[in-house]
Amino acid sequence: LAPPETPDMSPPKDYEKHNLYSNAALSSLDQEQLLQAIQRMLNSSRLKLVSHAKGGQCMMYVSEEKARQEIEKFGGLSNNEILVYQKIEESGVKGLFQRDLKSRTGISNPTTIRTIMEKLMKRKLIKDFTSVHTGKKKMYILAGLEPSKELTGGNWYTNGELDMELVDACKRLALLFFEKREQSERLKGQTDRGVSVVEVGEYIKCAGVVSCDLTMEEVLQLVNILMYDGLIESLLADSTMLKPGERIFRLVKQSSVSFEHFTSLPTSTCDRANAGFPVQPALCPFLDYWLRL
Repeated sequence: LAPPETPDMSPPKDYEKHNLYSNAALSSLDQEQLLQAIQRMLNSSRLKLVSHAKGGQCMMYVSEEKARQEIEKFGGLSNNEILVYQKIEESGVKGLFQRDLKSRTGISNPTTIRTIMEKLMKRKLIKDFTSVHTGKKKMYILAGLEPSKELTGGNWYTNGELDMELVDACKRLALLFFEKREQSERLKGQTDRGVSVVEVGEYIKCAGVVSCDLTMEEVLQLVNILMYDGLIESLLADSTMLKPGERIFRLVKQSSVSFEHFTSLPTSTCDRANAGFPVQPALCPFLDYWLRL
């Protein structure tokens, strides 16, 4: 029996010998009476069957108080319903698809599994969620847990879909913060020393736009978008060894001359190419002028 305070403890080296029929401490007991006693303890929730990492099942002792809570929680559920709950519980924050329960529980009838799932959800023992990797296919997890961010996409996603309104609102706030910091430093006659990702996150949080706490990785995703748009720049040539919150960025000084990249090239949209001007870039006076800007 695994102690209740350490249910995941490592098994002894001779784990295979620790069973009801070979345990020396139980050898003197009548096997039939032993099984009856164990069954009574299982029925009263004083023992709990759990799957072991090395295969098979082992029993875990349950305290009287915990057993009372278990009875209140699972009272009226059938063995199959408790089995489905236990398999979802074993999945932790990764969750399970409904189809996975067929192989893990041995219940082959999908209608039976669906009925059990509906009952467990109605009793608020489990809940469903959608993963960003599997579209709208529902997964199931214990009601008291939150699925891993690898599955939900984190705070930028709602019901498995990217919340563009939230992303855009936070991106505008982040850019505004960079602009305010640059203006403040300029008025003081100082060089913009930039701001950290932590500071950007605190500014967004104080603005009250998001009801959740963004992680530093999520704030860095915002900042990277601004950097890829050419609006801000990193102050460190190599910041990969730093934690996300420690990275420093500042506003990019915008040029007074506006360019439209490739379409601003004289030879790409030249309206004089057929009016006696050379079409070769090497001979074009307008291209020379453009390159000197």
